[in-house]
Amino acid sequence: MNTISTQKKGKKLEIIVQGDFNLRTKKKILSRLSPAIDKLVINLISSERIDSEGVIFLHRWLQKGNELQLIEPPAIFFEILEILNIDSSWDFEKIIAE
Repeated sequence: MNTISTQKKGKKLEIIVQGDFNLRTKKKILSRLSPAIDKLVINLISSERIDSEGVIFLHRWLQKGNELQLIEPPAIFFEILEILNIDSSWDFEKIIAE
């Protein structure tokens, strides 16, 4: 089971993902986005997995010039970035929250 809870704060959408970050999660996030939102803060502390759909969605979000902050992404996230050969374009210092 995967669910998300969201809270809008101005131009920022805060998201807590319960379960895996996959195509279903991506679709739920997209359904809650508005053109005014330019920053996502995604808490992944309860996620064990993120698949390529999730990673590509996040990568495209950044490519559009939007802001992204990830809280405790699962280890597989970094492996998928490396496999897709897009890890060098990510500023982890800025994106990954402590």
